[in-house]
Amino acid sequence: MLRVFLKNMAAHKARLTMTGLAVVIGVAFISGTFVFSDTIEARFDSLFGDIYGGIDASVRPPAPEFGQQGIGAVNEGSMPEDILDLVAAVDGVEAVTAGVEGYAQLIAADGTPIGGQGPPTFGYAWIDEPALTPLRISADNGRPPAADDEIAIDIGTAEAHGLALGQAVEVQTSTGTNTFEIVGLANFGTTDNLAGATMTMFTVERAQELMDLEGLISNVTVVAAEGVSQETLVERIASAIPTEFEVVTGEAQLAEQLATVQAQLGFVTPALLAFAAVAVFVGAFVIQNTFRIVIAQRTRELGLLRAVGANSNQVMQMVVAEAAFVGGLGSGLGVLAGIGLSRAMYAAFDALGMGVPDGPLTVGPTAVVVGMLVGVTVTIASAILPARRAASTSPMAAIQDVRAEGKSLRTRRIVGLGTSTLGTTALVAGLTSTEAALPLVAVGAALLFLGVSTLAPLFIAPMANVLGRLFPNIAGKLARTNVARRPRRTASAAMALMIGIALVGVVGVFSASMKASITDTFEDVFPADVSVSSRNLTAGVPGAAIDTIAAMEEVDTVTTLTLGATMIDGSIQPALGVEPTTIEALYSIASSPAIEGALTTDSVFVHDGLLEANGWNVGDVVEIAFPTGDAGAFAIAGTFEDSTFGQMILHQDALLGSGDPVRVFASFANTVDEGTGLAAIEASLSEFPVLVVEDRDAAMGSATAQVDQIVILFQGLLGLAMVIATLGIANTLALSVVERIHEVGLLRAVGFQRRGVRRMIRAEAVITSLFGAVVGIGVGVGLGWAIVSSLGDMGLTAFRIPLGQLGAVLVVAVAAGLVAAALPARKASRLDVLTAISYE
Repeated sequence: MLRVFLKNMAAHKARLTMTGLAVVIGVAFISGTFVFSDTIEARFDSLFGDIYGGIDASVRPPAPEFGQQGIGAVNEGSMPEDILDLVAAVDGVEAVTAGVEGYAQLIAADGTPIGGQGPPTFGYAWIDEPALTPLRISADNGRPPAADDEIAIDIGTAEAHGLALGQAVEVQTSTGTNTFEIVGLANFGTTDNLAGATMTMFTVERAQELMDLEGLISNVTVVAAEGVSQETLVERIASAIPTEFEVVTGEAQLAEQLATVQAQLGFVTPALLAFAAVAVFVGAFVIQNTFRIVIAQRTRELGLLRAVGANSNQVMQMVVAEAAFVGGLGSGLGVLAGIGLSRAMYAAFDALGMGVPDGPLTVGPTAVVVGMLVGVTVTIASAILPARRAASTSPMAAIQDVRAEGKSLRTRRIVGLGTSTLGTTALVAGLTSTEAALPLVAVGAALLFLGVSTLAPLFIAPMANVLGRLFPNIAGKLARTNVARRPRRTASAAMALMIGIALVGVVGVFSASMKASITDTFEDVFPADVSVSSRNLTAGVPGAAIDTIAAMEEVDTVTTLTLGATMIDGSIQPALGVEPTTIEALYSIASSPAIEGALTTDSVFVHDGLLEANGWNVGDVVEIAFPTGDAGAFAIAGTFEDSTFGQMILHQDALLGSGDPVRVFASFANTVDEGTGLAAIEASLSEFPVLVVEDRDAAMGSATAQVDQIVILFQGLLGLAMVIATLGIANTLALSVVERIHEVGLLRAVGFQRRGVRRMIRAEAVITSLFGAVVGIGVGVGLGWAIVSSLGDMGLTAFRIPLGQLGAVLVVAVAAGLVAAALPARKASRLDVLTAISYE
């Protein structure tokens, strides 16, 4: 049997190549994801090891009780600068320096803010002690800032935006915008940049002034004298300074930074692996269908093996061995391709401004083992059913030229309905549950896809008759007959495409519904004339800018929205801080009772859904904690409906640790028209170029544009599934042509031209693709509706079907079918007539 297996593999290399490609693509995405994440972790380990290797202890303000800071995030707290003298006097301190950190954003020559749309923009005071700073300026890259009008910036930002030594550049901080000369270009450790962040360095005194920290510092870093351990140094410092400040070892600080990196980039691996799972899931249909067709074509061959003494177990083992060989070879190539794919991931991160440290790729055992294991396991599992069918081949099949399609579809109907019901139940449970929601949704969606795939053959014939009418000629009639007579085969080929299109449909429905909800919200709750917000995702609207707006004669009323985190009973809840006397004039929250007069510094308004979920009532008192460590008792004064900005509303003076407002609304005086008012505000805020001034339509457009950016990313990754599905259709058609050589020969013998054969194969591909697309759109719209309905309490109040986008999907499906049919159609049309109609 081994020799039979080897000869079979050698004689039919082409028929399993497409199957191998499906394995390669799926495994490449899995291995590439692990290589990517392992490399990031290794590079940051090395980078932060170099950076913090010389620091033995750090003194810093108390960390937030909860909430999470970004990569390299600046500590929002501060300390009196005389802490530095207290630390310097501690026995065992060799060197000590103070850090001043805050928000600073470079402005390009054309007035465009640099950075801030992803990675943060940091401002630092330059530190001269090399052992206590990761920043280095080489001799050929200038010098550190020495005057109030001088700065140094990181090399990565300078190269990305064409900034050079000696150039004048504007920098915006929370206190306004000032012009500086670039006198130095700095490395961050061994790299030119920290994960895409923009870093600007000032003198210590200038940094304190710009960041509103005069007389204050952000942290203190210390080098221990020889023979003094980090733990001993920390104990001595802690006993010499006020107890409210925190002292940690250099090793602990290094571990915290690495943990922060892993937390901030931790979403990457699960997200990419989710798309890899989709690719593998789709590939399983391609693999299973390929082996199903191959087994059907080898009925006589397998029957002969049985006739000459091979038992059913040997036949099954041979088929499984073929699957293992294809899976192993495809997985091995997939691991290699994954290494190359990881480089493309780095390029994508760089394009998004999320740079990572330079260094070699790290190919760990996880990338190889998991990739190989998944690829081989999925291939073998997909071949089991065809292998069982091969093992049941009767020796009598060797003398028959019959290829039965299989069992009745009745069992399939029962199994399909049962699986679909289980999938729907799990999906609904996941969408309505707060615990284990993601696993339930994933399992439910997978079962639903399997159930629909199982039921699909029942609808092939009627759907083929309908879709086949697109091709009224004889080639089209033959095509729809061919599609309908092998319902299981056609369904398996189409279902691979169905999964990809269904997921595209889910994303399309979700995004369209989200944009419609945003539009409805703006129309319902945004009576203000103008909105002001920051282009920088990590910064709000500075107080100086708010004061400028409020002082304008063109402006009648101003109100601010501040976002913050709170904690109730161990659960973090987003909260909105408002000014009660002005909020409802410019932002309709639909509260009951009215916020003005009811909301005080010791009361809270709670969203209807949160109130019901916790069993609270108006008048109850809840304990609310803040990131600053403060907590207090707040009486529930009322409820509200709009949860766009949070589940709770507090007085802005009570929302502690929240930073600057994220948005400012204003209305114009009665005598001021909108155009004049907008121009006046823009002119008055020229000192803050990072701020965006928009009317209602523009603000609504900005919000919906962010949704579009996310959708493009998702659909690009889901395109991988579409590629695999196209390979599956091409594989099915190619194998089908081999199976129908005699039939095609007869058609040619009775006068059917080569062009007609090509049309027939192309029509089969288009009908199959359209069937998958129609079913996929139906499933996608259904899943999208379920998701949107379950998120009504989160502000997703509108349901929309993106008809234009789904129409484009149908066009793509037709194109995929035509691409898949190109080679099989060409091969079928070039068959030699005499060879095709001959019998052995």
